[in-house]
Amino acid sequence: MNREHRWTLILALLATLAPAPSGAQAPPATVPPPAAAAGDTIRFTPTTPVESLLVSPITVEGERWTLARCIQTALQRNSDIRIAEARRHQASGSALSAWSGIIPSLGTEASYTYVIPDKTSSFRGAQVDTFFATGLATEEKIGAIRADVTSNILSGPAIGRKQQLDHLRKGSEHDEQETRNEVVYRVKQQYFNLLKAIRLAQVAQETDKLAHDEETRSEALLQVGTVARGDLLKARARRATTQVDRIRADNQVLVQSARLAQIVGVDPASRMVPDPVLNDQVVVPDSSDAIRQAVTTRPLMESARAVERAAHSGVFGARSQRLPVVSGSFGVQRTKLDEKIEDLVGVPNPPASLDTTRYTTEWQGNVKLSLPIFTGLQTEGDVRRAKGALLEAESQRRQRELDVAVEVQEAWLTLREAVQRIDVAREGLVSSEEDYKFSKGRYDLGAGTYLDLLTAEVDLANARERLIEAVADARIAEAGLEFAMGVKRY
Repeated sequence: MNREHRWTLILALLATLAPAPSGAQAPPATVPPPAAAAGDTIRFTPTTPVESLLVSPITVEGERWTLARCIQTALQRNSDIRIAEARRHQASGSALSAWSGIIPSLGTEASYTYVIPDKTSSFRGAQVDTFFATGLATEEKIGAIRADVTSNILSGPAIGRKQQLDHLRKGSEHDEQETRNEVVYRVKQQYFNLLKAIRLAQVAQETDKLAHDEETRSEALLQVGTVARGDLLKARARRATTQVDRIRADNQVLVQSARLAQIVGVDPASRMVPDPVLNDQVVVPDSSDAIRQAVTTRPLMESARAVERAAHSGVFGARSQRLPVVSGSFGVQRTKLDEKIEDLVGVPNPPASLDTTRYTTEWQGNVKLSLPIFTGLQTEGDVRRAKGALLEAESQRRQRELDVAVEVQEAWLTLREAVQRIDVAREGLVSSEEDYKFSKGRYDLGAGTYLDLLTAEVDLANARERLIEAVADARIAEAGLEFAMGVKRY
């Protein structure tokens, strides 16, 4: 290399490595990771301008959906929530019907009877003026209205059954709340998965455009004899790879959009476009406090405790079968009897027939005390079965406490890992951008190989993808921790 070319190369390298002028956009400095707060608390600060790919406008065609709109629509249309609501209504109906064994019940009855007596049972007496006449009844019409009130005055099994169904009703309400929280978590998870897919598709498009420009540039340089044919072949191979990545990324956007529409409860064929911002603040709470709150307030745990209380009531109801049961009833009946009597005797000039009407009123009251002495081992079997259900409910509650604690711990660790990955991804993105600029400058001057330039280009694309994935995973992990704790209810 002669002296003139040597000085040209040195000046070009200095121009490449020199800082940008005040009017140009200089690459911002790396943001240092924030210091951890007291305990296990870590705060994720909003993104810096270097991550403009996280807040850039979304150019995907479709209907714009905010996260709040997705959640609200899912709470109204999701089939899992509707099923949980239907089960709550069923449990509420069962608890309501259990009152029949405690409060009085009122029943009424009306009847009408038409009778034609035979000769052996048709002899009747009737008052005609001042005489008492006798004759044969040829027809009878009997109308009656009756009302009865019955009630268990004291019944241990009925009280135990009512308490048991009340606890199960409360458990179904907590199950419905758990389902609603789970659906909201799934919506958030899929919402950020869709946003991540869109951002990755944008990175794939930028990478493909960059590979296309490199291929066009290599063809031009090959024609003037500046680069070797191998560089052009490498550029074409890189271009083919980026095209495949872009096609795969675009298709993944459609897949994630359909999955979000399925959870929300709208037509999966509709294109859903989320908000472009992906830089909200994420706060990781203290892990021990998160576990304690989850075990105390999560609907899943409250449902388990309600089932356990229902099992206790079942044991009480089964044991109370050995106690006396006091029941009572009270009723009144009003009867109207219409008779037609013929062949009257005992009166002067008797009429051919006589129609009579009589009214009767009957009052009835009953109090019954029943004490089971031997029921064929049914009571003993019911008590044993109720005790087994109680042991099962207690075991399930303890196991759920362990499961919830582990779930919260895993969600907390996942969120902390995602937040820490963001800081690493930021530094990696800044370094990759600088490395790509440096490698491109060296290659333009002939001091670097095309393989170095391709490596820097691939590293830059991977750094952008890692940052997008880290931020989206942090938002998903935050939603997972919120669901595992069960503090917020929808």
